[in-house]
Amino acid sequence: MITIATFDNQALAHIAKGRLEAEGIPAEIADDHLIQTDWLYGVALGGIKVQVPEAHAARAHSILEQDYSGELHPEPEEEPTVAEEPRPMDPLANDPASAPDHGTDVGKWAALVHLAAFAGLFVPLGNLLGTLFAWLGRRGVAPEVDRAGREAVNFQISITLYALAALAMASPSVAYPVILGLFFLDTILVLYAALRAHRHQPFRYPLTIRLLT
Repeated sequence: MITIATFDNQALAHIAKGRLEAEGIPAEIADDHLIQTDWLYGVALGGIKVQVPEAHAARAHSILEQDYSGELHPEPEEEPTVAEEPRPMDPLANDPASAPDHGTDVGKWAALVHLAAFAGLFVPLGNLLGTLFAWLGRRGVAPEVDRAGREAVNFQISITLYALAALAMASPSVAYPVILGLFFLDTILVLYAALRAHRHQPFRYPLTIRLLT
């Protein structure tokens, strides 16, 4: 015997049992493990099960689906809709002067991506690493910040490669003045690029190897 339906009280279970027996299907009430307060109407803990032989299960289930569809699969009760109270109007909502200036934020972050190159004053290769981390951390702010970051990283990669090449290919008496000149060039161009970025003006560094596009 297998369970094909579960009811909350004996009345519904016995009606279902009689309906199945009228169709020639042997059925039983399985309440061996139930606790109930009243045999006829009390709600049982765990439900009252109607069981039939496995061979009749499919037909019995279809009969009870038709007769007790509301009992077997009750529809969820809809919660009453509460009308939303109108919110008081914000007197500053339509005031352009009070609106946040997203353009200023974009310009600020674009400028800071360039200025991150000054980390090289404190950390070896900080000019490249600082710019790279600032770009990766703020590239999602706006496309303008992403473009400024790519330009800044490309330039710092180029400056670093030029300095390493000078050390590798020239004597110290020649390499150090070249590196010092690259440092001053880097400082001037970074400040100029940051100023233009803050004003939302595009800038392309000269002498740049375009590795990131």
